[in-house]
Amino acid sequence: MTNTRRGFLGRRGWVWTFIASYFVPVIMSGAYVVLAATADTTPANWGWMGIGLLFVLCLWYMFRELTQTAALSRALAVGDSDGLLEIATHALAQKLVVGRAQLVLYQAAAYELRSQWPDVLAKVDEAKLDSHSKKRLRVLAAGLKITALVEGGDVARARGVLDAELSPIETGLNDRLDAQLVISSKLARGRVLMAEGSAEGRRVLQQVIDDVRTGAATRDRAKQLQNRQAAATPA
Repeated sequence: MTNTRRGFLGRRGWVWTFIASYFVPVIMSGAYVVLAATADTTPANWGWMGIGLLFVLCLWYMFRELTQTAALSRALAVGDSDGLLEIATHALAQKLVVGRAQLVLYQAAAYELRSQWPDVLAKVDEAKLDSHSKKRLRVLAAGLKITALVEGGDVARARGVLDAELSPIETGLNDRLDAQLVISSKLARGRVLMAEGSAEGRRVLQQVIDDVRTGAATRDRAKQLQNRQAAATPA
């Protein structure tokens, strides 16, 4: 991973990074100062213009948050481990708008795409989630941990994570409002069941595959798990 992160239009270098990060706030602040200085404003008007500038900067801050989250989600959806790790790592270093725990879990997801299972477990532990954390993050963390444990051969511990961490969350999920979380939890459950050699695992994974709300990457993972068991089962 390069130390120079991507900036405006995906280009690298400090100029493009500056444009993507600080160009708009600097230009807007300068424009407000020049306008106030040349308009013969009163101190009260200076105050109101300052409030207007703060409002504009808040909008820019929200825009940065949305673009940051969208870039992370897009990289995760297409399986871009390099991009996912790069964006999350630079965001953590710069203390950007996305929550720290979420960024650490995105790093774990990048390591999962690379099949670096010890790194996945280390990053999930680093996120330090608890029962008060958002259920979306808890489902993501449990799914990542289960994947790393199953692929690492520790199926018994993966079953423990499923029962102790994921199952309590599943009971509170709404099939319509939390559709993606339901699908992710089913994928994790199916993975454990398949690793245990249970025929129930194929049925659970088939539910993931048949659900029209399932994304292409998630559907491919479910199919790969089914094919793996089929290949391992003697004819």
